[in-house]
Amino acid sequence: MKNIIIILIFFSSYILGNNQNITGIYAIGVFHENKLGENIQHLRETNGDYNGTCYSKVFVLSKSENILPKVTIGNSIGHFIKKESIFNSKKIKIGEELLYKHYNVTSGYIEVKYKNKLYDTKVFVK
Repeated sequence: MKNIIIILIFFSSYILGNNQNITGIYAIGVFHENKLGENIQHLRETNGDYNGTCYSKVFVLSKSENILPKVTIGNSIGHFIKKESIFNSKKIKIGEELLYKHYNVTSGYIEVKYKNKLYDTKVFVK
């Protein structure tokens, strides 16, 4: 009986410890090195060409911190640069905006994954 209680306590603490309450993770923008770019929230394909080096912005809708999704554009893996917390009008944190830098971008879909779960992949980057 004692072993069952210990196993239940361990299992419940593991489940509660890994629950990060992620509502969504969305790709919101693609930019050139000169910071000119476009909002990609409602697009299926970018208007501009982003060959070479570019940046992407991702929004994580969660109250948890330290969530760093993997962002790729085609075969180019994004390198995390910085994050900024986003608050609502009542000063309650609703999420974070993350900036990634991509090298050697040719073309392909932007994919946002966290813990092997795909959150966003709708936009084709030229």
